[in-house]
Amino acid sequence: MFFEFYESLVSEFPDGCDQLLGQPLAADNSLWLSVDGDTCPSLLFSVRRDAPRSDIELRSISIRFSRDCVIEDASGVGASGIYTIVRLNENDPDIIRMFLRVFEESFRVRGRYYTNKEISIRILELADLFEKVEGSIGDVVGLWGELYILSRSSNLAAAVHSWCCHKKAKYDYVADGFVLEAKTTVRSKRKHRFSLEQLRPAGGFSVYVASLAVVEVNSGKSASEFMDELCIKISDDELRARFLAQCLVKGGRDIYRNSLKLSAFPDQTSLVMFSSLNIPVPEVGQALPIENVRFDVDLTGIAPISSREMDEVLEFGKR
Repeated sequence: MFFEFYESLVSEFPDGCDQLLGQPLAADNSLWLSVDGDTCPSLLFSVRRDAPRSDIELRSISIRFSRDCVIEDASGVGASGIYTIVRLNENDPDIIRMFLRVFEESFRVRGRYYTNKEISIRILELADLFEKVEGSIGDVVGLWGELYILSRSSNLAAAVHSWCCHKKAKYDYVADGFVLEAKTTVRSKRKHRFSLEQLRPAGGFSVYVASLAVVEVNSGKSASEFMDELCIKISDDELRARFLAQCLVKGGRDIYRNSLKLSAFPDQTSLVMFSSLNIPVPEVGQALPIENVRFDVDLTGIAPISSREMDEVLEFGKR
């Protein structure tokens, strides 16, 4: 919603205007979205005049605390008061869309006053997230596959809770008593890369591997569309915000810019699941000083677990 408002403000921005053009996001004018002549967006939070607080200047975000402001919408209706201004120093629409999506989830409660301290804490958390996204090499195919696993779960909230936060985590999902690694391919063979430690861990838990074969097709959906589709289905505000942040870190800064549309096959054969014990691994003597063993395995001829057992795994409950 924030991004749609932003696009409308940009299209209505008067030529040569040197002021902010805004859109109220709350009926009591406690929160506004605005754009300036550089098409950079700002969020304006109505605040009480707190103790003096130093402004914050980051690479992507600037915060100006407790400023006297007069702001108007395109029809000339406006508001005046004391506002803290959070400006995104970007005018790339795809990056703005991503950032505003996170802002929307982080400040979801409308009609309440945020203190400058609360605003500062949340914005610094978001700035840290943006730094991770900026430095992230996105893997939209891998993200798409992980989102597909979530969509197949009969318990989406439990699945999201089990979803590991970091791209480089050993497993993609960690539940009570088992772990699940998702592998996605657009190739004809189910050929995936593993580490020895993944398939033969030292711990006493079960390891499953989900192999997903997908196809690029115009009628499919992009990773960002899949993300937004699942986001709507998560009712818990905090969990939804965490889900969105994980998607952005795993998908990278170009998640909205990447237009690759993927789809599972219509005959329900795209997703198969294996027990790691049935996947062959190279033998490495325990006494040998060899570490970080990685190898490719073609899973095409390996027997998967039953569809019933796969459904039980996808519940992400206690096994």
